[in-house]
Amino acid sequence: MLKCTGRCATANRFWVLESGVWDASDTTHWATTSGAGVGGASVPGSGDVAIFNELSAPLGGTCTVNTTVTVQQITMGLFTGTLDFSANNNNVTLSVAFSGTGTGTRTLNMGNGTWLIQGFNSNTWDCTTVTGFTLNANSSTLSFIPSTPTPTGNINFASGGKSYNIVTHSGVTNSQPFNIQGAPTIATLIMTAPANVAFASGTTTTITNAPAWIGTSSNQLFIGSNTATAVATVVLNAAGGTAQWAAIRALTVTTNALTATNSFDLKSNTLITITPPATGGGARIVSG
Repeated sequence: MLKCTGRCATANRFWVLESGVWDASDTTHWATTSGAGVGGASVPGSGDVAIFNELSAPLGGTCTVNTTVTVQQITMGLFTGTLDFSANNNNVTLSVAFSGTGTGTRTLNMGNGTWLIQGFNSNTWDCTTVTGFTLNANSSTLSFIPSTPTPTGNINFASGGKSYNIVTHSGVTNSQPFNIQGAPTIATLIMTAPANVAFASGTTTTITNAPAWIGTSSNQLFIGSNTATAVATVVLNAAGGTAQWAAIRALTVTTNALTATNSFDLKSNTLITITPPATGGGARIVSG
C-alpha cells in the first residue's frame, strides 16, 4: 500500500474519453470522478494524483503526454490503454510514487526523459503485479532521490521483473535502504554515496553495463542482500565492474567479477575482489 509522506493529495484527477493529449492547459480528458461522461476538471498539478483506470480508455486509447509532469502520483494498474511519454520525451516528477501494479492490458512508454521519484516509506515504484503490463523504458532515467535526506522509511523499487534503462539512487544520509525487488534487468545502475542499496535475497538482478559504484572515505556505500543470512544475485553482463568505499554483504556476482577497492567485506560474497582501505575510513552506513 502506498502511504502519504507528508504531502497528501489535494485532488484525484481521472483520465477520461479514450485518446487525447496531456498538456499543461487542455482539460478535455480530466475529470474529478472515474468514468465521467465529460472532462473539464483542472489538469493534475503538484498536489494531485493522476489516475488511469479501466474506465479511462475502455477501447484501448492512448494518452500522449506533451508537458512536464509534476504530480504526487501516477496510477495505471487498471488502465486498458497506453500512457505515452515517448512522443515528446517529457520529464516527470512524482513526489510520492508511481503505481503500475494491477491487471489491466496497459502500456507505459517512458520516453527519453528523467523520472524523479521523491517518495519513501512505500513501494515508490510499484510494479508488484504486472499481468497485462508492457513497459518500454526507452532511453529514460529513473531516479530515486527522496524529498528529504533522512526519510522515515524504505524506498522500494518493486520492478516487476521488467527491463529499465538507467536507474539511479542517491541522497540518503540516515541509512534507510533503497530496496531493489522483483529481479529487474537494468542497463545502467548508478549508486552515489551516501546510499544503502539492498538487493532482494533469493532473486537475480541483471545489469547490462559495467557498474562504477563510488563512495568516499566519509560516505561509504552499503551494497548487498536485504537479508544478512540469505544472498542476492547480481549478473554483471559486462566486464570491468568496480566499486570504491563500499561495504558489501551477502552478494553473489556472476558472469563477470566485481572489483571493490577501499572497501569492506561483510562476508558471504562471491566473485567480488575486496581490498580494504590502508587507513580505514569513517564508517557511516549501517546495513539493515
